[in-house]
Amino acid sequence: MASTPKKVDQKAMREQRALLRGVNLRSNYFVLSKSSFTSRRDALITAFESGAFLKDPENRNQPPPNPLTDPNAMDGLMGMMKNQMAMIIPNSLIMSWINAFFSGYVISALLLGKW
Repeated sequence: MASTPKKVDQKAMREQRALLRGVNLRSNYFVLSKSSFTSRRDALITAFESGAFLKDPENRNQPPPNPLTDPNAMDGLMGMMKNQMAMIIPNSLIMSWINAFFSGYVISALLLGKW
């Protein structure tokens, strides 16, 4: 029922990795020397400001698209719905079994000592 993951294009992967590099630099600054940290920070800042790592530099200052109209986002939403539907069936079977087993007859039989 699970769909195969879609391949990420090179520009989107470059953008994600650049953001991850910035997060790692900010998190682990204390490991680097002061000069190494400042040179790496300055290089990342100039690249981020120029838009070198963006996958769509022409959409730079525009708001993100609506996820309900984006066909790529619809695949993700459909996958989440499939996973939820797949979990409803076992949960309903378990709940019906518990309901049948712990019905009033079983409890009353136990209380009256017939078992």
